[in-house]
Amino acid sequence: MKMNILVTLDSGYIKPLTVMLNSIAVSNPANTFDIYVAHASLTTEDFQYLAERVPGDRIRIHSIPIAPQMFEDAPVDDRIPKATYYRLLAAHFLPETLDRVLYLDPDLVVINPLNDFYSMNLDEKYFAAASHQFNLMQWINRVRLKLPRGAQYINAGVMLMNLELLRSEQDVHAIYDYIRIHRGHLPLKDQDIINGMYASKTAYVDALYYNLDETYWHNHNRFNRSRRVKTIDEIEKITVIVHYCGKNKPWKEDYRGELDRFYNSLLDCVEEPAVLPSRTFGTAAV
Repeated sequence: MKMNILVTLDSGYIKPLTVMLNSIAVSNPANTFDIYVAHASLTTEDFQYLAERVPGDRIRIHSIPIAPQMFEDAPVDDRIPKATYYRLLAAHFLPETLDRVLYLDPDLVVINPLNDFYSMNLDEKYFAAASHQFNLMQWINRVRLKLPRGAQYINAGVMLMNLELLRSEQDVHAIYDYIRIHRGHLPLKDQDIINGMYASKTAYVDALYYNLDETYWHNHNRFNRSRRVKTIDEIEKITVIVHYCGKNKPWKEDYRGELDRFYNSLLDCVEEPAVLPSRTFGTAAV
């Protein structure tokens, strides 16, 4: 299977992206990938670094430079920079031949096959994503963004995107209007916008499988006692995507938790060109 992957980043995340791309290759040995890198500042040297450190027979990297004029009508300020719009409006700058793309933050690793998630039926939904929140925080965000009853506040770091439907239905000017009206109340920028505008057009998947971070893991065990996942070995068997959200990054000395083991096991690819990590992960039983 060939999959389309979208990432957005600056040069500060080139090394984490290298680890992420190699994690995809290791955990999906039967698949090929077109990686679309949306950016405003990456250099030829950055892309050369990537090209030397991923398996080129299965991963093709496409530079998608975002020109300053691309979102020239978009409202921006110190809190809402132009980068906010990259994944939000991906359907309008990615090739029209793509019918779907999996958006992934660069600060994550894939430890089991993506096939089930990538090929899920989106029906009439724009996105498929997971929520990291429980109980009170879900209620606060539903009230804050006036989400419909039953909606979940999703983490936008992992999103399967229905490009074909977005191209035909997404109103770019409605997004600009939403930002102008709510710009003082969007602390999480495009994540708030996606939740506030598209809650009814989002399909929900389980974060335990498709967007797991340290905080969610411990909250899941606290609030879902019958489905507790106690050990890191259990995570390796069932989880597909491990996400290092927020400030708790495995490349920092102050990382707290156990999930950094998956990131650290792939670090060979950062140091040596054309070395695919020998690490093998488990097989997901979702």
